[in-house]
Amino acid sequence: MGNIFWSLLATALFFLEGCAVNGMANTHQPCSEKLYGTTWNLRMIDNDRIDLKHPATIHFDDDGKISGYSGCNHYFAKAELTATTITFGPVGSTRRYCMGEAGKVEQRLFSLFKGKKWWNFDEKKRLQIFDDEHRLVFERAE
Repeated sequence: MGNIFWSLLATALFFLEGCAVNGMANTHQPCSEKLYGTTWNLRMIDNDRIDLKHPATIHFDDDGKISGYSGCNHYFAKAELTATTITFGPVGSTRRYCMGEAGKVEQRLFSLFKGKKWWNFDEKKRLQIFDDEHRLVFERAE
């Protein structure tokens, strides 16, 4: 009986492996593959709603790079993705001077694109990138 239990548990864990969307595991497509080739618009930093004239974005390339628009400058970086984490390399960007809300968003965004973070999709299928203190929320660009 013990061997059957462990076999069933191992099989269940195999099929449930992947990222969670509202507590349910995705068994159809690796979650990181859903990010490749997609662009996401920044909607929230922590609990602050972000509403810029030209939205800040993040785009995931399948070669381990990200790029996007910060609200003021274009940026790029390497990003190592696993099923639950994303590790950002140093961010490079154009050097346009940013004032006002766009400048503040850029500073906050770049400060959070450092080191290892967790990521998942929330119940509204928004991309969340977060650590113990901060959270970025992105919606898929149309």
